[in-house]
Amino acid sequence: MELLEQCKEWNDNEEYKKVVDALEILPENARTPEMDSELARAYNNLGEPGDYKMFGQALRLLLPYEEYFRGNHRYYFRVAYSYFYLDEHGLALHYFKQALDARPGDEDTIDMMNECVNRLTDGVVEVSMSQKLDFFWKDTQEEIRKYDKNSKDYQAKVADITADGIRDIFQKINVNILSDGRILELEAGDDKSNVFMLEYIKDTVPDTLRKLFDIKVGISPKENIKDIMIYEDEEYDISELRFFVSDDRQIIIYADEFDIPLEVIEQLFIDIFGEIDLMANDFEFDIADEDDFNAPTEDTCKIVLDYNEKEDFLKECVDYNGLRDRAKSKGFRLGTSAKEYLKMYSGYQLQSIEEDIREDIYIGTTCLPSLISEYISSGPFDIMPIMDELYRNGVMAGFFCFSIEGGELTNSSLEYEFEIMNIRNQLMEYILNELDKLGKTKDIAFLEGATGKICGYLDFLIFGSFMDIMNAACEFFEEKNIKLAGYKTFRKISKLVTFKEE
Repeated sequence: MELLEQCKEWNDNEEYKKVVDALEILPENARTPEMDSELARAYNNLGEPGDYKMFGQALRLLLPYEEYFRGNHRYYFRVAYSYFYLDEHGLALHYFKQALDARPGDEDTIDMMNECVNRLTDGVVEVSMSQKLDFFWKDTQEEIRKYDKNSKDYQAKVADITADGIRDIFQKINVNILSDGRILELEAGDDKSNVFMLEYIKDTVPDTLRKLFDIKVGISPKENIKDIMIYEDEEYDISELRFFVSDDRQIIIYADEFDIPLEVIEQLFIDIFGEIDLMANDFEFDIADEDDFNAPTEDTCKIVLDYNEKEDFLKECVDYNGLRDRAKSKGFRLGTSAKEYLKMYSGYQLQSIEEDIREDIYIGTTCLPSLISEYISSGPFDIMPIMDELYRNGVMAGFFCFSIEGGELTNSSLEYEFEIMNIRNQLMEYILNELDKLGKTKDIAFLEGATGKICGYLDFLIFGSFMDIMNAACEFFEEKNIKLAGYKTFRKISKLVTFKEE
């Protein structure tokens, strides 16, 4: 019997350790995709709930072969199974749906999908970010006490211990140690949701550690930027680049021959502006070269087309050293702190075409537009990167909804909109007052809300104290003249959890 067939038989007979012993001794390049799939199956079955190591090993074996196993029910089921026991229920649901598409009607798959939906509906994360940080800060303080405060390397050790712990909690984010360990700089990454999480980490630092170092959210701009930038071991000269900043905050980057990767430009912008200012301004940029003046095409940006001569355009450009000052003169909002950025709101309007929860919205305001956009554009079984990242880090993203009494109030009535806003504000105040009694007001971030034809909405991120928050909301609505009240997570597939229904 060939090894692959033997491994399948061992897996069928629940002799999973034999599969691991037989396949792990082979070099990786000696194993076929089918062998790695059987090895992953064995790891999945050897794993116990809460023991992430086995399921993580299974997933690392499976993910490189998604194209190879396209349309294969067993493959999708094994990937989904790994994600499920890694408490990644959104990703698990996505792959269970793929498995069901490959084998319609499969009862095991349907059962697992229903379990995913139930877990995504209640929104209760396995371990909240608040709990993770409570354990982390306690362990960190105990670890630091082992070191002599008078030691010359004490500050460096304190910084290393703390930075390593933050990286473990929030694996997507890097931590830079600056000023001989007196500043920890948390890289904000590519979405505002990360900034919410990092600010929460910063806010929970114990007083004993605040005396030792300062935490900054977002990469700060650099004072001295070199002419040469390195990307993937290649050197790129940025000294010849020229930058045009329009009155509507668009930046055109010009070079006679443009051969610099976008990754280098993106890093240059971070060096010049810093991460938070980049996010806060959310400007557009385009690229131009000499050909855009000599032989413009449909891809040539309009600003360049407004100039007959390249020299006239270049007179209004600056090099990278002058870009920050020029941007400021054109209305860029520079020097924004992370906390200030989190309080920046955007309004949105939708065509309300459905009479269902969250589908009835016609106007809203949010300080986390990417989350709203992801929810609106996603399908029930789609991968949702922002939601999945929040969930992975122990943060529940959702909204309260409520339908008020009074048939005379319609969505065209200012009175109706005022009443929705009034209840929303009262709900926020009530929840914060209840959390204040527990010293946990930072465990929720309100993202503003929306008004729909049938409901009003209040959006939130919950970092901890989930049941305290839900109990407070339930108590609030019990005292109000409300027809319907409940909460829902920002996933189309999740169901409404009701507090009150008449």
